[in-house]
Amino acid sequence: MAFDVEKVALIAQKISFAFEDQYADVAKRNLFVALFDRYLNPVDPDGSMETYDAVIALGRKEPEEFERMLKEMKDKSLID
Repeated sequence: MAFDVEKVALIAQKISFAFEDQYADVAKRNLFVALFDRYLNPVDPDGSMETYDAVIALGRKEPEEFERMLKEMKDKSLID
């Protein structure tokens, strides 16, 4: 996937909202956190960015990893 700032921004927003909406579900929260640790740590090693910004950074810097993260989130029914 070539970097499309609008598309990546919409997906980042979708992920951020899904994480917030499902935060009370401990199992899903743990899945999100595990995926964030795996995929977002390389672009935000100190964890200082908001999820939205880190997802955009991942899409820009590592588009293949971004696609893998999306597939895993869809496979685990975290996003549609």
